[in-house]
Amino acid sequence: MPCPPEPLQGRRIVLAGLVGAVLGLSVSLFLQAIVAHTPVTVSSSALVWFRILLGSFGSLGGMAIETVRQLQVTNPDPAYHRKVYRTGRSRDRI
Repeated sequence: MPCPPEPLQGRRIVLAGLVGAVLGLSVSLFLQAIVAHTPVTVSSSALVWFRILLGSFGSLGGMAIETVRQLQVTNPDPAYHRKVYRTGRSRDRI
């Protein structure tokens, strides 16, 4: 009987979510600076929702990437642990 998989590390997932949120918010500030130097007028409520959306999607993306990474590391299937070389193919297929 195979050993049970390791549980997910929630702190790492939350930390990755926070990093993703910070990146999303920094992108929103960058885009706000670009919009501020154009003749387009954007309401303040639209900018707030823009920041909320980019921050939440960045957080969701960071958490999803970290969760998938942890699931791949703990997967017992040897196909996940083969080394892939620069050509994009594994050594078994050469």
